[in-house]
Amino acid sequence: MVSGIQHHSTLVTQLVGDHRQLLESFGVLKKTAEANDATGFKRELQGFKALLIPHLLEEAVRLYTFLRQEFKTRGDAGSYQLVNDYKSEMKGIGDAAVHFVDTYSATAEDAIDFQEARASLHEIGRLLGDRIRREETELYPLYQSLH
Repeated sequence: MVSGIQHHSTLVTQLVGDHRQLLESFGVLKKTAEANDATGFKRELQGFKALLIPHLLEEAVRLYTFLRQEFKTRGDAGSYQLVNDYKSEMKGIGDAAVHFVDTYSATAEDAIDFQEARASLHEIGRLLGDRIRREETELYPLYQSLH
């Protein structure tokens, strides 16, 4: 495609690297919650958010927008809808993760309910892990096939 978002041959490698960093950061965040380490927990929340936000923006613009424009141009309604579904789902997961980070970042250290935080982290981790697996096995190969 001549106009719009261009295909980037290194995008998938970059996004997979982001996933590894996010999972590592998330693992450290969980450990601080398991240890009831309020200072470490709040520090790791910020580190996780600093990795998550740029990754979500990168995917939204360079991956989803590219795929949507390509499939629209090609008249591939099924693939276009698949990408829209992924984008909508990721918005929900991203919003939940950012809300979690923002909520606990604004909570005083001595007021953190670690039992509740661990339960939320478990659910967020399940969603993120599943999403990363599906992106890397379905969506990213789709992107690479258009190069």
